Amino acid sequence: MQEKAKEIYMTFLSSKASFQVNVEGQSRLNETILEAPHPLMFQKLQDQIFNLMKYDSYSRFLKSDIFLKHKRAEEQEENSSEAQTIAKRASRIYNT
Repeated sequence: MQEKAKEIYMTFLSSKASFQVNVEGQSRLNETILEAPHPLMFQKLQDQIFNLMKYDSYSRFLKSDIFLKHKRAEEQEENSSEAQTIAKRASRIYNT
């Protein structure tokens, strides 16, 4: 557990982290916590990051051009598939 905790800290939470996440300064952990790791040691940070994603990143993503483009394409595909299914049913019913 100590090894995995250190890996998480060094990758995401350290001031020198390669993929540093955006957390409040007061929520930052220092390396001393790595000496006695426990299963919930990152819970406060995880909750904070989840809320940032839920209320900030995800809502911006839902409004992004790329998401809206894919959503429209998916809706068009569904409508096209539905129209084909109706046409197939009609052809079976009327033996055409």
